[in-house]
Amino acid sequence: MRDLSFGNVRYLVTGSDAEIALAHAIGIAFIELQQLEFAIISYLSSLADEPEQSYDASFDVFSSKTFGNLIREMDRHDFLKPLAIGVAVAKQKRDFFIHKFLFHRYGGIFTSDEEYEELARDATNIGNLFALTHKNFVEFMLQKAPLSMFAAKRDPATGELIVVESEFSKTNDKCRQSN
Repeated sequence: MRDLSFGNVRYLVTGSDAEIALAHAIGIAFIELQQLEFAIISYLSSLADEPEQSYDASFDVFSSKTFGNLIREMDRHDFLKPLAIGVAVAKQKRDFFIHKFLFHRYGGIFTSDEEYEELARDATNIGNLFALTHKNFVEFMLQKAPLSMFAAKRDPATGELIVVESEFSKTNDKCRQSN
């Protein structure tokens, strides 16, 4: 048994290392999935057709949609259609992860560390897919979105957080300066 403390909360963690690794891998995959879904909802909210609707109201509308409906919303914007294909692949893995991951192989009953380790590897791979799809989505939006956008990303060399402006914004700035 392990004792973990986070702030004022203390957890007693039981289980083998493989069980704990599986729980960690599943948690990371959920976090990566949530970040991907949040990015899609945020950017779609920025592209909403009703200018009189506030960003918050638009965000609420998109956050109530299913992942499949978010992809259909992406398909409504011509420049997002190529990106929607990649997100659709992540959606298939997402549906499996949410609805069947723990039960598809062993019926949800695990008896050996090897079974836990195999599932931990699978959860890690799915989490990596969600993270990569999120990264690709954000980079695509920074390059191609018809909005003035800013995002932050880590410099691979220094680890420093850098604010990045979309290529669309830069192009519009050049056009405004030349007029």
